[in-house]
Amino acid sequence: MTETTLVEKLFSFQGRLRRSAYWTYHVLQWIALCVIIGIFYGVALAVTPQSPLIYGLAVIAIALYVGFVWSGLSIGVRRCHDRNRSGWFLLASLIPLVGAIWVLIELGFLDGTQGPNQYGPSPKGIGGSEVAGVFS
Repeated sequence: MTETTLVEKLFSFQGRLRRSAYWTYHVLQWIALCVIIGIFYGVALAVTPQSPLIYGLAVIAIALYVGFVWSGLSIGVRRCHDRNRSGWFLLASLIPLVGAIWVLIELGFLDGTQGPNQYGPSPKGIGGSEVAGVFS
């Protein structure tokens, strides 16, 4: 089993992802977002609107936003792979009313493909592969 870095685990679009890791990522992302927004809001209230710090915060916020979106897409695509679907399946969430519910049920509640599939070995270790880590 090769060790992967946290960056690879969060930003790679290759391989498969278990349901538990999918939910863990999303819960941790929401906690991190709440903390970051709270810090930014507190700092923004403490400085004047003309302060250069506001512009620095905006740049940092944009960079964090891009990172969260990219890692969210990565996690979603790898979860699609575990369900033996292309990452393009995430576009189904754009269908009004039913799309987001459909994607939530598929990725958040249904089990992945048993054993290896076209996207790689089972992250559960079913089908002769090693058991993968939480974010692999």
